[in-house]
Amino acid sequence: MKNCLHRDIKRFITTIAFFIPFYLSTQNLESTYFFKSITTEQGLSNNVVFDIHQDKDGYIWIATNNGLNKYDGYAMTTYFHTSKDSTSISSNVIRSIVEDEQGQLWFGTKNGLNRFNKKTQSFEKPTYLKGASIANWEVMSMHLDRSGHIWMNASNHIVVFDPKTSEANIVYTSKNMLGLTLANQIVWASDDKGNIFSYDIKSKVLTKRGEAFNHSAVHYGDQSESLWVPDNFDADSDSHRLKYLPQLPNHINPKYLLEIHTQKSWIGTNNGLFEYDSDKKSLSKIYLGKSTLINQIRSLYKDNAGGIWVGTLGGVFHYDPYRKVFKHHDVVEELDDIIMGLHADKDGIYANALGKGLYFRPNDMREFKEIILPKAFPQQGLFIWDMETVSESSFPLWMATNNGLLCLDPKTSTYKKVLIPLTENDEEVSFALLDTDMPFLWVASHRGIHKVDKKQGELLASFPLDIEIKYPGIQKIIALDGSIFIATESQGLFRFDISSQGISKLYLKGNTQEFVSPIWDLYVSENMLWIGTNDGLYKLDIKDMFIEPVIEDNQVVFSITEDTSGTFWLGSDKGIKSYHPNNQKTKYYTTIDGLKNTEFNRKSVIKDASNNIWLGGAKGITTFNPELIKKDNPNRPYVHITDLRIATSDSTFSIPDFNGDITLPWQHNTIELDYVGLNYTNPPQNSYRYIMEGRDPNWVTANKPNTARYVKLPVGNYTFKVNAANSDGIWNTEGDFLEITIRPPYWRTKTAYLLYILSFLGLVWLFKRLKTYRKRISQVEQEKAVIAKKVEQEFILLNNKTKIYLKDLKYIKAAGNYLEFYTLDKKFIDRNKLKLLEAQLPPNFIRTHRSYIVNKNFIISANSASVFIKPDIETPLSRSFKGSLK
Repeated sequence: MKNCLHRDIKRFITTIAFFIPFYLSTQNLESTYFFKSITTEQGLSNNVVFDIHQDKDGYIWIATNNGLNKYDGYAMTTYFHTSKDSTSISSNVIRSIVEDEQGQLWFGTKNGLNRFNKKTQSFEKPTYLKGASIANWEVMSMHLDRSGHIWMNASNHIVVFDPKTSEANIVYTSKNMLGLTLANQIVWASDDKGNIFSYDIKSKVLTKRGEAFNHSAVHYGDQSESLWVPDNFDADSDSHRLKYLPQLPNHINPKYLLEIHTQKSWIGTNNGLFEYDSDKKSLSKIYLGKSTLINQIRSLYKDNAGGIWVGTLGGVFHYDPYRKVFKHHDVVEELDDIIMGLHADKDGIYANALGKGLYFRPNDMREFKEIILPKAFPQQGLFIWDMETVSESSFPLWMATNNGLLCLDPKTSTYKKVLIPLTENDEEVSFALLDTDMPFLWVASHRGIHKVDKKQGELLASFPLDIEIKYPGIQKIIALDGSIFIATESQGLFRFDISSQGISKLYLKGNTQEFVSPIWDLYVSENMLWIGTNDGLYKLDIKDMFIEPVIEDNQVVFSITEDTSGTFWLGSDKGIKSYHPNNQKTKYYTTIDGLKNTEFNRKSVIKDASNNIWLGGAKGITTFNPELIKKDNPNRPYVHITDLRIATSDSTFSIPDFNGDITLPWQHNTIELDYVGLNYTNPPQNSYRYIMEGRDPNWVTANKPNTARYVKLPVGNYTFKVNAANSDGIWNTEGDFLEITIRPPYWRTKTAYLLYILSFLGLVWLFKRLKTYRKRISQVEQEKAVIAKKVEQEFILLNNKTKIYLKDLKYIKAAGNYLEFYTLDKKFIDRNKLKLLEAQLPPNFIRTHRSYIVNKNFIISANSASVFIKPDIETPLSRSFKGSLK
């Protein structure tokens, strides 16, 4: 019962699917996406692209028919096979890319499997494989299962490879293998005969599921949530979600499928790219271009930010949902049109290609068609400045021109000129029209404003202004609160009171100085008048009637309009800018955002029925959806320090394999650091800031990935940090960092300083020793001098004035407070101290006892207790004075 129900449902789906192509062909459905193309002109090694993958670091890898590419949003790094380099990739034909659980990149090539070593930036070919020898097999496609195994279609074999153990096993062999995909624990494969096989990874059972199918393969892919099968394929869907491939127009076979989300999928074929809505069962063509090569799809990939990458035979096409899309229209084909004058009504858009005619684009068409003007129309040198649709008139298109007011019926090519009486100094030229809810229209001439009846096209009243305004050159008129505000080219802004018909000049707030800047556009929003001038954007509050500056950036504001959210859009002489009154935030958009126009014109801004804004400029028309332009990209860039270089006096070289920290010798203290923020929405508008902690006092800002250079960093420890923001100012505050240590020279190391300290202490000790030695020498010298003096001494003089000649003095004996002096023949007694006398005697007088001093010249001998003096005198010898006898 269940199987019958399943077949009935499937038959119904098949029947519906059969009619889809016919329905689609009658509807001519086409999905509009803006793609950025990346080809050999942007550095891609080859335009034939087989596979695309974003690694865990954020880089985009592109496998081509001639070389491998790594893309950072700014430039390509290319890798080629070199026969003389064993570390190069083994073939220039790269078919597939997969990244394992360890973050290792594997590349399937025409000559085997290659692993990329990120540290050495080289390739390794696993030649020592366990099991199957796949070293030189051509690897077509690869997929990673939940266990970390890589399943590949290699030379018509289904092979499972374990990156951890380098073991490879053949599961199935076919001569005509085409596709390989995974769905949960099931491997699906197909061949060119339409045979479909499944291999259960758990049970290791291979089952043939069907044969002779119109479609070449089942589709699942690494990023899909469903298994997509041909509409007449009978599969068990218990273990995975099952969806049926739609029938494509003209029986085109699907080749590649990518689920954008559960509802929408993109299908790549040899005949273009399609979008399929599985809920609505609708199919539409995605326009890539007219070239046959770019419509042959070879890969589809969705990156981590939601961007879609399409690999073709004509390069890579990248769609990003957050890219600011500014579309360009050439009104006159193959010419740069100066558009000055845009107008929209219920039927379409009118554009004045300055000096080249008037053009119209109906709402149901893409191209502008020239309006054939009547032969009698003053065409020589005709310039149309402003347009209004006046439905009440028989000539519904009213135009302010250099020939005055002209009214045209585009359908019949008939026209009428409204004659306006000119004053003496007035000119026929008209720059501005102002429609009203009344049965008349306001028309500006060079020096006046005029009321013209809508139905009859006749002048009702004129108000010359050349008396009040000396050189007006009226550019714009607009009604607000019972007044007409008049913008002039040379005299500033004026107010014309409709009731009193009086005119007054308007001034800057807080300043009696006249506001004389040329004014090109006026716009009314919520009782506020916005003014586009040569000096930026101004506003006038109707309550106090004073002009205030809003954006003073020295940019000319030629045109002003407002979107549904209250954001103002300004066409300037340097691109487009947006301004929101609530947060006063201004954004600028230029060529790096995709603008072809950088100079926009007056009278050239409109909004269509879909709220798209159209701006005419020096190179055609720029259109955009303001809500998409304002949509901020929430994806923060991946930030990497990509290179560290050492700059010396004669060379610069890179430091390989720096990872988190690096130590450099003192002589390598001039360094350059390259950094990048990986964000593919609009990389040129990324912002950067970096700081070298320990060197820079504040963050350094930069607008593009560049090189931070530091010259002669002092010895010490530093931390280099870099952050990046995407084009909408969303910062990756974590960024990347590198710890850098500048190692001191050997004479500034801790060991050297220890040696310096020890040497210093040694010198101090040596100096002290030398000082002591010198002091001792001085003392010895002094002692010698004293001794010499004593030696030269012939006698001593006693207190009683008695002279005793030293050559005759044998010894001296202490007896209480008296001293006894014994000479060769006499004895003398004097009141004195033995210790005081000892200092006066020469060296040949020695102390032998505390009570005796003996003249060595008279000593005959001595023993342990006595000293004998000739001829036969014995004196005592103390133990403490024995040394004096030596």
